[in-house]
Amino acid sequence: MQSKKSKPIVVPGDKLATIEEFVPGSGTASVGEAIVSTVVGDAEPDMANRVMNVKPAHSADDALPKIDDYIIGRVDSAQPSMAQVTIIAIGDKVSDKELSGMLSLRDDRRRRSSPIRSGDTIRAKIISTKNSIYHLAMDDTMTGIVKTVCSNCGGDVIALGTDRVKCKECGFVDERMLAEDFIKYSRNQKNP
Repeated sequence: MQSKKSKPIVVPGDKLATIEEFVPGSGTASVGEAIVSTVVGDAEPDMANRVMNVKPAHSADDALPKIDDYIIGRVDSAQPSMAQVTIIAIGDKVSDKELSGMLSLRDDRRRRSSPIRSGDTIRAKIISTKNSIYHLAMDDTMTGIVKTVCSNCGGDVIALGTDRVKCKECGFVDERMLAEDFIKYSRNQKNP
């Protein structure tokens, strides 16, 4: 039994604050009015100096992902049944290797479009390393999209259940395979 909750890990692109609240520090950058993470790690705001920092997660060094490991990855290309993913972290450790995986999107419904998009950040599980290819799946509530934007206008989105998002700016509704923590975070955001 886990006695304490661990802090959620931030990934590149996660909004951490606004430029009115903080200035960007190490591991962060300003994008428009927001300060976003540029690395995988823990957000560490310096309240005294009003600087937002992200402490990088431990490096995976020589570690390679194994079957049943969770990874954080960036979707490079997506089709209705599969996607190419660049692995940026293994568990909570940043990967310093240029690894890629193949995500199989097994689904009972026949989809015309992919439930993930290029540029989405996902959490997936390694299910096989056959033929030196990291085969990934998003079959449990821990897995799914952890960061995405509107495919219509690029604006921020909120979850509408477990498999759809709605843009806060243009109102566009789109199918997505969402991770449970994305849904919880989304419910805590104010709806315009």
